[in-house]
Amino acid sequence: MQRSLPNLNLIQQNFIDIVYVQKKTFAEASLLMNEKKEVIRQLNKDLQSYWRPITKSYNKWRVKEIGGSFWDFNYWYITTDPSCHYCGITQENLTLLHTLGLVDNKRTTRGKTLEIDRKVPNERYNNLQNLTYSCYWCNNAKTDTFTEEEFMIVGEAISKIWKKRLNESIINQLCQKEEVH
Repeated sequence: MQRSLPNLNLIQQNFIDIVYVQKKTFAEASLLMNEKKEVIRQLNKDLQSYWRPITKSYNKWRVKEIGGSFWDFNYWYITTDPSCHYCGITQENLTLLHTLGLVDNKRTTRGKTLEIDRKVPNERYNNLQNLTYSCYWCNNAKTDTFTEEEFMIVGEAISKIWKKRLNESIINQLCQKEEVH
């Protein structure tokens, strides 16, 4: 898989790969790319909107020990629908649930973003076809016990709860606005 960095020239693509995927220093990048350090610093500044999402994707790839090519994973990461495979909640609605205080999550590090789950739980993370996005609640409840097919039934029930909470919140907000007027 080629690097998925549209709209960048080869020098810019190489910079991101060398510094943010291969984790080389600016000095090493300067030598590898045969560019002055000032050029490397300027690339870093100019390409922030490209390398910041790459570092997020890279960290997930590294932490989950997904293996294989980072760029293959990155392509999966940016092209896969950002919604829970089981209950269907989108990242946008997950954020809305938290913003409106409709979920009480005791954990501070999980629950606010979609997680990477394995459809077949006992397989490793290195098969991209086995990976999917999952909300914290589905991922936590599925554990390694349920198959993908079995958990889809549970996901439907969780989906109904999310929709109910969001709809009730919207209705409450509309009623409050009408009371003000």
